[in-house]
Amino acid sequence: MSKSAWLFGGLMLGVSLASVQAEPLARDYHPERLIVTFAPGIERLQAQSTQAESTGPLQQQLQQARRFSQFTDQAVVRRPAGVSLQQAQAELQAMPGVRSVELDYKVRKTQQPNDPRYSQQWYLQALPGIQAEGAWAESTGNQQLVVAVIDTGVDYNHPDLVANIWQNPLEQANGQDDSGNGYIDDIRGIDTANDSSDPMDDDGHGTLIAGIIAAAGNNNRGIAGVNWQLQILPCKFLDDLGEGFTSDAIECLDYILDLKVNHGIPIVATNNSWGSPSFSSALYQAVQKHHDAGILFVASAGNSASSLPFYPAAFDLPNVISVAAHDRDGQLADFSNFGRGHVSLSAPGVQMLSTYLDNGYASSSGTSMAAPVVTGLAALLKSARPDLDTQGLKHHLLVEGAAANDSRIERYTMTGQMALAADGNGGAFNCTSQQLFRRLKPSTDSVYLAPDSWLDIQLLGINCLGSAPVADIAVVPGDEFIELRDDGNGQDRFAGDGIHSGRWWFDGTAATLQFPDGEVRVETQQANFCAEQNVSAVPQASCDALVAFFYQTEGPGWFERSGWLQHSSVCDWYGVSCQQGDITALELAQNNLNGDLQLDFGVLPMLTVLDLAGNSLTGAIPASIEAASRLQQLDLSKNGFSGALPAALGQLSALQQLVLADNFFSGSLPSVVGSLTNLNWLDLSDNNLQGTLPSSLTQLSQLQGFSYLDTRLCEPRNSNYYQWLQAISFLDVNPDCPNQAPVVSAGENRTVSAGSQVQLQGSASDADGEILHYSWLQIAGPTVQLSNPETLQASFISPVSAQTQTLRFRLTASDLRTSSSAEVSITVQPQAGGSGSTSTSGGALLWLLPAWALLMIGRCRRNRVYSAASL
Repeated sequence: MSKSAWLFGGLMLGVSLASVQAEPLARDYHPERLIVTFAPGIERLQAQSTQAESTGPLQQQLQQARRFSQFTDQAVVRRPAGVSLQQAQAELQAMPGVRSVELDYKVRKTQQPNDPRYSQQWYLQALPGIQAEGAWAESTGNQQLVVAVIDTGVDYNHPDLVANIWQNPLEQANGQDDSGNGYIDDIRGIDTANDSSDPMDDDGHGTLIAGIIAAAGNNNRGIAGVNWQLQILPCKFLDDLGEGFTSDAIECLDYILDLKVNHGIPIVATNNSWGSPSFSSALYQAVQKHHDAGILFVASAGNSASSLPFYPAAFDLPNVISVAAHDRDGQLADFSNFGRGHVSLSAPGVQMLSTYLDNGYASSSGTSMAAPVVTGLAALLKSARPDLDTQGLKHHLLVEGAAANDSRIERYTMTGQMALAADGNGGAFNCTSQQLFRRLKPSTDSVYLAPDSWLDIQLLGINCLGSAPVADIAVVPGDEFIELRDDGNGQDRFAGDGIHSGRWWFDGTAATLQFPDGEVRVETQQANFCAEQNVSAVPQASCDALVAFFYQTEGPGWFERSGWLQHSSVCDWYGVSCQQGDITALELAQNNLNGDLQLDFGVLPMLTVLDLAGNSLTGAIPASIEAASRLQQLDLSKNGFSGALPAALGQLSALQQLVLADNFFSGSLPSVVGSLTNLNWLDLSDNNLQGTLPSSLTQLSQLQGFSYLDTRLCEPRNSNYYQWLQAISFLDVNPDCPNQAPVVSAGENRTVSAGSQVQLQGSASDADGEILHYSWLQIAGPTVQLSNPETLQASFISPVSAQTQTLRFRLTASDLRTSSSAEVSITVQPQAGGSGSTSTSGGALLWLLPAWALLMIGRCRRNRVYSAASL
């Protein structure tokens, strides 16, 4: 394929051969590329740049930028040599006519047929499946319609998919660009990750998705897709690890848009089982142009068990459907993201049997697998109702779903429903005049506000074809009404999208807002709750701190909040523990806490445990945390925290466990962490931290577990540091740090006498200064018992035999990341005049591994667990 001026990549997955759950997202971006969006007048800007007196390297790179055919206001620019990415970003942003300059963020992988494995496809059958059979009575798909799978590619040769793979009518396999779109022989789609016209899947994720959407049905083979006939258009932008860049995803969207707008390819929807917590305005604009062209955009909600927005699924665009995942009991999957304001509905996403690589089939879990159920259902609906536009397809799916039996789906998704094809008089296929009214903001039934403040209000009001009229919201007591609008003005984002918006001024007087789907009680925040309730079990200041924390983290929306602000027994509030009149623990993990961490640590002097893992908290760790001097366990993992780690952490001298994994912390690791000499567990994995690990960490003599996997932290190159690291029992390093493999020699081949003591003479060195570990393995000859196989000089007694024997051994030397091996042959001569006994063990292998090697194998196996939307 030749590309004259094109660009882009992004992603998020969730698959495995058995059952994959949530993906820890990589916090990463392309080290060389930036995505530039220009204001109107790009041609003039280019001319000015060309004629400018300054013809520096950045201007030259701008002239050579990769451009899109449809997204003409965007370009991908490489930083010049010698210019940092941050400097290039700042200089480009300062140029006239440049609207925005973004990092190119990495994203990761979220009639009954006679197919023999259909019975294993629970997700197509009775609730909580989508009950596809009711829809198949009307249509099993349309071979003329096209759905694009933007993912890791698709195995287009799979026997259950080959009949449903799109064939480009504009192109011939002749080595030429027949369509003039910049791609040579894009017969089945393209691969933007490798600049190729071959979208073959080398990961498996995209093939799983394609099978859910459109595995050929009723063909006496394998499984059935939601559609039995449909064209799947693969666009590969994720690599064999399920990772890609936003710019490559945009290029896929550009390619698809060109096919529909300029060549009339009937593309109904794209499936997007990937994403990132990072918002991209360039990607947002690309998806918006798909809306303008009438292309539905179905995306996985993410696999972080969080209500934090996950993009592109959380884009507030009218053509986006964001899909959570539920299991075969109708329960929200334990990995699935949620959010009443940005997750549309739930679909099956656990143990999903589908097509896989090498003509196989596999089961996978993730919101990555839930999204294609909805994508497939949208295409199936289009085949039966060809007159439906993008809005009509979306509203049919949202209005007529199945009522959720899990309160988390009911409370924390936009519709509160599960995807449903057809069920008696219900389901998307039976949507006629039904309407859905659903409050989006506020998301809880009770709201506490400070007096004289605004309350944002959103109400989803839709029917099967478009926006449904809604009545003004009554305020009780009184005769006040709140006007809601769906005209794209004021608080409203898009006209006619069915989301009606408004604002209400709260003057401090308690009131009830009457929505079509229930009431919301609005009251003044009870800042004086502790004094009014005469709280005496703990100091009043400590009680006040908890009350403020409740409001700051949107307490009314917590999953569990029993006791909080309901009675004065603070020590009986959910998650609160006390000893001798003081609060000692606050354990609110996985409880849907939102907002910043603003806890007043100064009035909680005896706090020893703070566990807020698995929530949706954002912002930085406050410097005031230094006041929690008795804190022993601090777990803030799996949130949305960001910014630099404060030096104040060094004041927590009693800390034993510090778990900060799965956040967005950036910058270097403060050297003061090395002063926390009581630490036995330190987890920094899955963050944006970078630089060299401070040498002060070697003072942590009690450390038993340490992880900096999926960061950009690297250890200093000195043998003492490596010796300290390798003494840690549970160690997960950054595998991408620079590393030179050990140099190994197993000694010279030689001949020895039978029955003699033989010492193997190995040697090894490591240019990085790392401590090496050794293991000898016998790979040929009669088995012997090796002594000291974990040293360079292992030994054994040569076997006694009447014939010459050859023994062969392999020495492996390993550092933290790599290993090298060498082999040696030992020839054993028979004893003079002796018959001896002959070994009958032939070529049996003896492999003795030290404990550290077994531990490394365990780590490798654990690190290979692959997570996904999905995402």
